Order: sequence, then structure tokens, then C-alpha cells
Amino acid sequence: MLVIGISGSPRVNGNTNLLLDAVLEGSRSENAEVKKFYLANSVHSGCLGCGRCDTAGSCHIKDDISEIYDCIKEADALVLASPIYFENISSWMKTFVDRGQFLWSKNLDVDTSKAGLFISVAARLSTDFACAEKTIRIFFKTLGFQQSKSLLFPGFEEPGSILDAPFALDESRAAGRKLVVERLH
Repeated sequence: MLVIGISGSPRVNGNTNLLLDAVLEGSRSENAEVKKFYLANSVHSGCLGCGRCDTAGSCHIKDDISEIYDCIKEADALVLASPIYFENISSWMKTFVDRGQFLWSKNLDVDTSKAGLFISVAARLSTDFACAEKTIRIFFKTLGFQQSKSLLFPGFEEPGSILDAPFALDESRAAGRKLVVERLH
């Protein structure tokens, strides 16, 4: 079983990445193969709106994002992690989502054997995650993945402050294990 984690955070040691690592650790503990991608470290371009994908069925831009999409085809579970920027996903994650436009025209049915999990961290306790959740929910549907859950953690502004909240790390590890166990049984 392959679980892919994609980070939309620019902070390698930030809260979002720490939680993504915990999810992947949980999946690995159930003997899943895991791969992790950092969008902020990738070489990529945004969607050009050229429309070529409508007829070609794929994006003509060949960069790190196209390689990630190739890996997703083989995945049994996909974990997307993004901090909240202006009550939505980060620009790195949004660029990644937008580049999936070529999948929109394919009108995929949801494959309930493939699972999606969304992790998000926000600085403010009062953060509304609704915009981010809606974007990710539609994206998972477009990919053909069944979104199983969202792990949402408001009130963690300082990088690494999530380490002071063991419940968040425990919940993330448990979600990673569950992604694997539910697919194998």
C-alpha cells in the first residue's frame, strides 16, 4: 500500500509538516510505503489556463508537479497538508490543486478504495477552515479519492508549537494508521 503526503507549507520544521510527518509515521507503522513531497521546494509553474488539457487529458507543463501527479496515480491514500493563509490553503497547495485542472474534464467517479486526508493548521483560534476544506473536498473528488477526514488545528502560530500539543500528534498518527488499516481490511 502506498500513502503519499504532500506539504503545502514553506516551513520544513513548521506545524503543518510536523503533523504530516506524524500521519506518515502512523501509516508506516502499519507497513505502508510512504512518499512525501514538499511543494515549496519543487520547481513548478502555475496553471496557464491554456485549455490544452481539455483535449489532451493531461497538462502539457512538465515539471515537479507533473511528476507528483504521476505518483498519485499509484497511491492508495493521499494526505494533503496546508497551513491556512487568508482562511484558505497556501499558495503552494493552491498552485498544485490548480494544476489538476486536466482531471476535471475526465469527470472521475470516486474510488472508495482510495482515501484522502486533509491536515490544516492555523495561527488564530478563531480561524474558519471552511474555504480550505471546500477546495480540498472538491479536489479529492476530482482526483477520484474519497475524503475520509480533516484534521484541523487552530491556534498554533509559532513554528513547532504543535509539539506542545501531544493530542494533535497522537490524533495525526492514529489517522495515518487508520488510512492503512481501513484499506487492508
